[in-house]
This record gives sequence, structure tokens and C-alpha cells, in this order.
Amino acid sequence: MVYALASASVITAPFSDFAGFEALLSDERRNAVLLGPGSGVSDQTRRFVLAALGKHKRCLLDADALSVFQDEPEALFALLRDDCVLTPHEGEFCRLFPGLTGDKLARCRAAARESGAVVLLKGADTVIAAPDGRARINSNAPPSLATAGSGDVLAGLVTGLLAQGMP
Repeated sequence: MVYALASASVITAPFSDFAGFEALLSDERRNAVLLGPGSGVSDQTRRFVLAALGKHKRCLLDADALSVFQDEPEALFALLRDDCVLTPHEGEFCRLFPGLTGDKLARCRAAARESGAVVLLKGADTVIAAPDGRARINSNAPPSLATAGSGDVLAGLVTGLLAQGMP
């Protein structure tokens, strides 16, 4: 609500319960969903993730949307597709992919292959890997990005690109 009040150009669609969220997902114009930042590690967050993936929306999952599957990552991986993006930091990554070893590039590629989604492993040398093995490393991020909230902005940018159909 705070964003809707701050700028007339921001479009919001409030909902108060799971049924309201499902109604938003039913609108075919909403083709991409970002879940996780500020959601809370709760059954509700897990239900939202499962609902969005069940509607075959392009999904970006970050933060709490990843943490809710730390005890059962296979349940998440079974629903992911290559038009889904996971954006963990190192701690979230280790919780979802505890058995992966090796350097950051190798671990990220293995995670993408295992999950079936694009994995963007954040850090000073962010690695982006696709399930087919393609990978890129962004090694020129400024230190100022190592602050709370910058990952949320990244998630929003990537979700905007997903909504435009970018692979």
C-alpha cells in the first residue's frame, strides 16, 4: 500500500487471502510472478509459490520463496521449468542444494540442471546458469550492491524481463 500512495503511476492489485491471489493469477495478462522478498517463511508463502507454478506463470523465486522449500527442495524442483528463475544468495543456495560441491560456476550449473530452472547465484561474482549448461559470470558488480534490498531490485528487473518474454 505504501507504494500505491507514493506514486500515482504505480499500479497495485491488492488481495487479502489465498483466493484473492488465485484470482490475480487467473488473469492471462499477468504472465510473470515474483515471489519471496518480504513474504515470510510460512505455509502461505509456500502455497503462493505452488499456485503460481501450477498456473504455469513465468516465476522468479527469491528469498523466502526459496527458504520455504529448504526441507523439501525436490517438491519445488518437480514444478520448475526453464522459464523460472531462482535468485539465491550463497546461504539460500546451500540450503536448497546442500550436496553440491566445487567452484561457484560448477555448483550453479549443477543446480540449474538439478532444478530445471535458471539459477542466478548472487555475489560479487554473480553466476547465471541455465539447465542446458549455458552460464555467464558477472564479475564487475560494485560493492555498493552488497546491501539489503539490492537483490529485491534485481528480482524485480529480471521479472520485468520475463514478463516481456525474454528467455
